[in-house]
Amino acid sequence: MQQKEVLLCMDIGGTNCRMGLCDRDYALCEKKIVSTEQLIEQGFATELVALIRSFLSQYQKMYTVRGISLGFPATIDREKRIVLQAPAIPGVDGFAACDLLEKEFELPVFLEKDVIHLMRYDLNDLRLPLEGLLIGIYFGTGIGNAIFWNGKPYAGRNGVAGELGHIPQMNNLRSCSCGNIGCLEPFGGGKRLTELCQTEFADTPVKTVYREHLFAKSVQQQIDAMAIAVATEVNILDPDCVVLGGGLLQMEGFPVEQLETRIRSYVRKPYPERNLRLVYSKPNQENGIIGAGICGWEKLSYSV
Repeated sequence: MQQKEVLLCMDIGGTNCRMGLCDRDYALCEKKIVSTEQLIEQGFATELVALIRSFLSQYQKMYTVRGISLGFPATIDREKRIVLQAPAIPGVDGFAACDLLEKEFELPVFLEKDVIHLMRYDLNDLRLPLEGLLIGIYFGTGIGNAIFWNGKPYAGRNGVAGELGHIPQMNNLRSCSCGNIGCLEPFGGGKRLTELCQTEFADTPVKTVYREHLFAKSVQQQIDAMAIAVATEVNILDPDCVVLGGGLLQMEGFPVEQLETRIRSYVRKPYPERNLRLVYSKPNQENGIIGAGICGWEKLSYSV
């Protein structure tokens, strides 16, 4: 009996590393979650190789692995070979992931920003037309951004386009994890909620901050920063569709209607506001893995 062909797909985040085997129909055959901290403690590159080797050894008699597709919360070089900067994962900056893993496993390796994989999953899952300009904005620990033109992600001259969270704000002197001063992300990302729960709402878990403190000035300002991020990109690009997602939008009590109202209040009138189309990602812990599979199979078909 012929073995099913799969890609090993990994969604490597600041907290967890999710991995699985994705077949040509974008179905997950096997999956696993490990702590990213576990990889960092013993040396990220060494532990990543060991993790992949162990995972593949479990299923080598059941599947034929055709390649490896990785997603990082990071800027990636234009050639999609090197992790340039990953603020959420210490010690990974400059990691030549493709060179290392291709040498170790003798398989093609595909590298991309995790948000590109999330957006590619949503384009498939929501059955959105690929023609035209589509953008995805995902609010989690930070602000993830993907820009797609006719179904293909836009990378920019250096490969780092779409750093929406790092638009500078006037009179903002806060430091950002990217190393700059004045970025929007420290106000609109999930790190801001963590900060508020350590200072202003000391007895509130982060997961319930919207439910319990929605009308607090600081929380309203955080939602406002989210709206400003979306409206800024809409005003610049006038996209055909905007996909909104990420963990913040799935939190208990998050005011989706309020966010949308504020986005529209900041978007230029009459256009693009009048024709602005906002759709929402469906929450699933496997979206990034499957998105890595979709992108990986597409890239593999190009290289054959």
